[in-house]
Amino acid sequence: MNIAKTVLVTMLLSVCTLALARNETLYNEHYIGPDENQAWEELAVPMPAYPTANEQWANIYVNQTYTGQPKLMLNSISIHTDHTVHYILNQQSNQGINNLSTEAIHCPTRRMKVFGFGDDVNKRWIQPRNSQWKVIGTTLNQLDKVRSVLYQTFCEDGLPRNQQELMKRITTRAMR
Repeated sequence: MNIAKTVLVTMLLSVCTLALARNETLYNEHYIGPDENQAWEELAVPMPAYPTANEQWANIYVNQTYTGQPKLMLNSISIHTDHTVHYILNQQSNQGINNLSTEAIHCPTRRMKVFGFGDDVNKRWIQPRNSQWKVIGTTLNQLDKVRSVLYQTFCEDGLPRNQQELMKRITTRAMR
């Protein structure tokens, strides 16, 4: 009985040794993804004009339990060569109070940055003191539900190739 256990343990150890000798890994070695170590240079994009009363806004659908009323200014959306999408967002409260911001999403890193907050009284942008690129979160761990919807709209399946594809994505992904 004791000899059988020794033989079995010896066989298991030899199988493990062979697996290690093959240098097998637990990840896909053939996947070619974005180079995360590659230097990225953000384009200097000027602040957009402050929205007027006659701008066209699209309501963003987050989910059934989301209480805010986020809106995306359609003619503010611009796609740049540094793989960022710039836009104006209004996270309007249930009481109708506007919370405007001009922002961008960097698609390859799933990050967003606020460039300015809206001063609705003086109709101007106020730049934040410390504007940094912040992680939006994943589909399963949504740190920011509104920006997650915008990321899915702008970045999933690559950046939109033209204005027609962008508008189709907004109506099918963001306005459900």
